[in-house]
Amino acid sequence: MSSNDHFTPDPADFVIVVMGPTGTGKTNFINKLTGNPERREAGGLASDTQHVTPYSIPYYYPSLRVVLVDTPGFDDTHRKDSETLRLIADWLIQKYPDGTTLKIAGTIYFHRIIDNSMPRSTLMNLGVFGRLCGDTSLCRTRLVTTMWDQAKNQDVAAQRETQLASKFWQGLIAGGAFARRFHNSSSSALGIVDDLLWMGNDSHPLLLQEELVKQRKRLNETEAAKFIYKQLKKDLAEQKKTLKGLEGAVKLQNDPNSDKVLQESRDKTQAQAKKTSEELKEMKIPPIRRVRLLLSGENSRAKAVELHLRQA
Repeated sequence: MSSNDHFTPDPADFVIVVMGPTGTGKTNFINKLTGNPERREAGGLASDTQHVTPYSIPYYYPSLRVVLVDTPGFDDTHRKDSETLRLIADWLIQKYPDGTTLKIAGTIYFHRIIDNSMPRSTLMNLGVFGRLCGDTSLCRTRLVTTMWDQAKNQDVAAQRETQLASKFWQGLIAGGAFARRFHNSSSSALGIVDDLLWMGNDSHPLLLQEELVKQRKRLNETEAAKFIYKQLKKDLAEQKKTLKGLEGAVKLQNDPNSDKVLQESRDKTQAQAKKTSEELKEMKIPPIRRVRLLLSGENSRAKAVELHLRQA
């Protein structure tokens, strides 16, 4: 959590959580609303947002405080996905201790329209986002594409947008979310915020808030954490498969130069597998807790979320 976060929420605040992969323009979007200068170009590979950071934006409703909450992506270059989830969860718990103080009036998820593929990191961000928000808050979710001004071919970009809506975002949109375009201007950013403001402040808690505060679950028992755990298991299986192939190739290799390259690849994959295995151990739910969760019937909420998020 940011050490300079002095934000004290009020139930009357209009709070919008901003999420998405690194470099999609989350901070740039907020800067267009606050008037703060952009410190770096959106689209960079290094993670710029290191903390959950709230920004109060000047708005034309004097009696309404609009707060945008910037969050690090789940492909952060400085921390594991489970640590990023912990960072967001800790902030929500601190600002939402009694289940009423912090009301999330909307969420915005960002995606670069110039990306011509959906890599593992982007799918991870999207999957965690859906399970962090849950199904009841999807009507207050905006799926925003950015960097239209950098798209070389607008027709191709529009085709990507259609594919996002019909395939990757299908479950979220079916649950009530709306797709919007951000044209890298203050007026465009205001239009997206206005879109949420028109819905009023009768908000629903995020699923993560509900799980941690009202249901008193542990973080690794939440739907977002279970999704990360599931993806890590897939990653570990792939890493072990790759490692087995590399070890076999090393044994058959007679060329010293090629042998060195293969051994370096093997060592790197081995280190990745070890790191993944350690993270899985940290996130694993003890057997006795799994039994208690099953007996409590709390899986019904999970099924409702999965119904909207099968594409992730």
